[in-house]
Amino acid sequence: MGEGGDPRLAGIDLATSYILGVIYDDESLTLEMDFHLLDAHPRYQAPGDGEDGCYRKGFIRFADLDDLRLRKARPEDGREVDYSDIYSAAIDGDYANISSGWGEIELTAQSIQIALD
Repeated sequence: MGEGGDPRLAGIDLATSYILGVIYDDESLTLEMDFHLLDAHPRYQAPGDGEDGCYRKGFIRFADLDDLRLRKARPEDGREVDYSDIYSAAIDGDYANISSGWGEIELTAQSIQIALD
C-alpha cells in the first residue's frame, strides 16, 4: 500500500507501480499509471511465467486543486533516468506527495480519484 494508508490504495503498492504519463492543466492533474496490485486487491491475478507481479493500467486524478507544486526532474548529462519509476509516494486525505523519475509532485486537492481500466 502507499505510505499514509489511504483506503483508496488498499491492495495497491504505489512504490513499485509506474507512472506512464502526466497530464495537467489549471483544474486537475492526472497520473496515468501501471498499478502494482497485491494479492489482497479484488482485481489481483497471479502473475504468469516470467511476469514480475500483477500490474493493471489505470489513473490517479487530482481535481479541484487548492495547491500544486511541480518540479520536473533534470537528469545529469549522460545519465539515463527511468521517468516511470516512483521513489516515494504518500496520499493521505486531500494531500499527495510523489517523488519519481518524472519529478516531484506535491498537491492538495478536493477530489482524488483512483481507478483501474
